[in-house]
Amino acid sequence: MPPPPSDEVPCRPADLRGIFRGFQGAGGALAGAVVVANVGTNPCWLDGSPRSVSLLDDAGGAVAVKEHAVDLPLNRGTVKLTPGAPLPAFGSPPASGSAWFTLSWSNWCSDASPTVQALLIVLPAGGSITAPIDIGIPSWAVGPGTPGCSDSHLGSTLTFGRFQPPAADQ
Repeated sequence: MPPPPSDEVPCRPADLRGIFRGFQGAGGALAGAVVVANVGTNPCWLDGSPRSVSLLDDAGGAVAVKEHAVDLPLNRGTVKLTPGAPLPAFGSPPASGSAWFTLSWSNWCSDASPTVQALLIVLPAGGSITAPIDIGIPSWAVGPGTPGCSDSHLGSTLTFGRFQPPAADQ
């Protein structure tokens, strides 16, 4: 991906909407994805990984996890978000002109089991958006509520990757 043209600007939080696609079991961990769309009037760019991602429970509080950004996928540059790209319905891929990133939650050893209802995403250029869980997820597609406990001496970890374009834009 080329760097953004000089007349393009980083995406502003007020111009973005996100949706959390939910978690699915992945070998004891949970894997999920977030899709972000531009609801503003001008194109904008996202570059890199979110600065941070927090899991929010049903009361809006942050779930205590360590955060870890990874530079995956490799060799990705900026992602152009075009105005009007819709957030996808359950089972549909991200639309052209949107962006998405993956995340993985591992090692939950607490007796308490939070219900993750949304994610708080701090954008690469600053500011944040909330991505609520996709309300269109049918009950049969809902994964486990928390990942398994693999080591009670280590904390729970949320790992997330870089923003990337949908397959249609690559």
